[in-house]
Amino acid sequence: MRDFFTSFKWITKIGVGYAVFLGVALTVFSALIISDSKLMGRAVMMDMEKAGEITSEYGEQAISSYLQTCIEAVELTGHGVEKLLDEQVPVYDVQKYIEVQSENYTEVVDPNYTGIYGYIRGKYLDGSGWKPDAGYDPTSRPWYTDALAAGGQAKLVDPYMDMQTKKVAMSVSKLLADQSSVISVDVSLAKVQEMTEEILRANSKTEVMLITSDGTIVAHSVESRTLGNVFGKTELLHGHTIDELKNATQRDFKVTFKGKHYYVYFKEVYDGWFAISQINIDAALAEKSGIVATHVIAIILLWGSLFGLFVNVGKRRFEATKNYSQMYSISGIYTTMDLINLEEDTFQMIRCDGEELRDSQEGMTVGAHRIMRETMWVCTAESSQNKLFNFIDLKTLDERMSDTDTISIEYLDNNNKWCRGRFTVVERNKHGKLKSVLWMIEPIDKEKREREHLEWLSETDRLTGIMNRGGGEEKIRQVIETGGKGMLAILDADHFKSINDTFGHQVGDAVIIAIANCMKKSFRDVDVVMRLGGDEFSVFLSDIQDRKIAEQILGRFIDNIHAISIPQITDRKIEVSVGAAFLDQSRIKDFETLYKSADSGVYKSKKTVGSCVTFSEDIAEAPKQSS
Repeated sequence: MRDFFTSFKWITKIGVGYAVFLGVALTVFSALIISDSKLMGRAVMMDMEKAGEITSEYGEQAISSYLQTCIEAVELTGHGVEKLLDEQVPVYDVQKYIEVQSENYTEVVDPNYTGIYGYIRGKYLDGSGWKPDAGYDPTSRPWYTDALAAGGQAKLVDPYMDMQTKKVAMSVSKLLADQSSVISVDVSLAKVQEMTEEILRANSKTEVMLITSDGTIVAHSVESRTLGNVFGKTELLHGHTIDELKNATQRDFKVTFKGKHYYVYFKEVYDGWFAISQINIDAALAEKSGIVATHVIAIILLWGSLFGLFVNVGKRRFEATKNYSQMYSISGIYTTMDLINLEEDTFQMIRCDGEELRDSQEGMTVGAHRIMRETMWVCTAESSQNKLFNFIDLKTLDERMSDTDTISIEYLDNNNKWCRGRFTVVERNKHGKLKSVLWMIEPIDKEKREREHLEWLSETDRLTGIMNRGGGEEKIRQVIETGGKGMLAILDADHFKSINDTFGHQVGDAVIIAIANCMKKSFRDVDVVMRLGGDEFSVFLSDIQDRKIAEQILGRFIDNIHAISIPQITDRKIEVSVGAAFLDQSRIKDFETLYKSADSGVYKSKKTVGSCVTFSEDIAEAPKQSS
C-alpha cells in the first residue's frame, strides 16, 4: 500500500489542487457506491421476481403433470366402462373391470390410488372392495354431483382431510355418455405436499401454496398451514382475495403486512387451481446486507483506486447475473433452453444439459434456423427427424403461433427416449408478429411410456392377453376407413355353457385361454385377434381376399382347436362354429355391416354338428362340415 501511494508523491506539491482532487474523487466514488448499491438492490429484486416465477412454473409443471395422470386414469377407465355399457354386459362384468383397473393403476401409476369406484346403472361399484353403509347415497356425494355439473369433462373435486389417514385427499370424477353414470377415483395429495415442502427446504425465504378457486389451501410448503379455507386470513396475502387474483392483469405484486414486505407470484395450474409463491423481501435483502456493507467499506478504503472500483462493480454485476442464472436453472424442468430472436435471426443458448448438444451449439449465435437444424439433427432419432424439422421451421413459426403463445411436439432423441420440444413466445412486435421465442426441451420418456401402457391395458382382454372388443373394433374400423382389404371371421365355442355347468368356471376359463392361444398360434401378427366376450372370438385377416387361402387358414386353425387338450375334459373335444365375410368396399361401408355378415355365418354353422365354417356368400347353401 505504501509503495502505491509513493508513486503519487507529485500530487502533494499541488496544494489546493490536491484538495480539489480529493473532493472530486470522493464525490465521484460516493456516487458510484450509491449507484452500485442500487444495482445490487435491483439484482436482488430481479432474483426474487425470477425465483417467484420459477417456483410457480415448477409448481405448475410438476402439479399439472401429476393431476393430468389422475385425469387420464379416470378418462381411460371411463372409456372402457362406456364400451362395456354399449355392449350391454352384466353389471358384474363392469365390477370386475373396475377391480382390474384399480389394481393396474395402483401398481403402474401411483401407490396412493385408493381404487376406482362409481355409480353405474343405478348401482354403486367399488374397485377396492369397500362396502358402503346401508344409508350411503352416492348421488348426493360431491364426486357425483360435481361430475354431473361438469357435463362429461373430468372434474377435480375440492380436496378434504381424510379422517383416517390425516392426509389431504381429493376425487377426480367424470360423467359417462349415458349422462347418469359416473366414474371416480380418490387420490392422496401427499405427493403435491412433498413438492411444496421441498421448495421450502431449498429456499427458506420462499413459501409456496396450491389453492382452489374458492380459496381452499390444498398444499403449503409450511406443513402446519395445509388444508383449509383460510386464504382470506393468511398473513402474507392480507387484503388480497382469490377473486382479485383471478381478475388481475398481472401475475405478480408486492404487499406490505405488519411492517414486512413480500413479493407474490401466482399462476393458474388447472381449472381454477392456483400455484402461489411468496418471498420475504426483507429477509432476502438482509441476507445481502452484510455483503453490501463489506463492499462499501472496501471501496471507501480504496477510494483512490479507480481501477479497483471498476473491477469490483463488474464483479458485483457478474455475481448478480450469475445468481439470476442459477435461480433460473433450479426449475430442473427443461434440459435445454435457447432464446431465438426472429427479427435479428440470432440464437442464444441459456441452458443445455447434454454435452453433445452443447458442443454443437457452442460459439454459434447468428443464423438461428441453420443452428436449430444442425443441433437438433445431432440429438434426434432418424425416425423423428422429418417431423421435428417441420416443427422447428422458423419461417412458418409466426403463422403457426398467430393465435397461441406456445406449441409443442413429442419426438424420440438419439437414445430412443421420448422428449417434448416447445416454442414459447417471449415478445411480439406492435403488429403482433413474433419477435423472440424460447425453444425448450423437456424429457418425458417415463410419462409417455406410462401413458402408452395405460392405453395397452384399456385395449387388452385380461383373461387371454389378446385384444378386447373395443381395441379390436377400433383397428378394424381404421382399415375400413382407409380403404383396406381383408376378411372378418367370428367364432363361437360350441356347448360352452355345458362345460361351465359340468366342470366349473375354472375349467371354462381354461378352454377360453386355450382357444385364444390357438388363435395367436394360427394367425399372423398383422391380423387383428380379439375376444368379443364370453366364448365369442373374432379375427380380421388383413389383405386376405382369396377364398381358397382363407379356407386353408381357417382349416389350419380348426385343426389346432381339435388338438386342444384340457385334463379335466376327457369325454369330448372342443368344437367351434365359424362365420366369415370378406371386406368388399363396394357394398360394405362400415364395421357393423361387415360384422352382421360374418355373424350370420356363425348362426348357420351352429346348425351343423362339429366344427364348421360358413362364408356369408354361401349363406343360401348348406355349409360344409370341417373334418
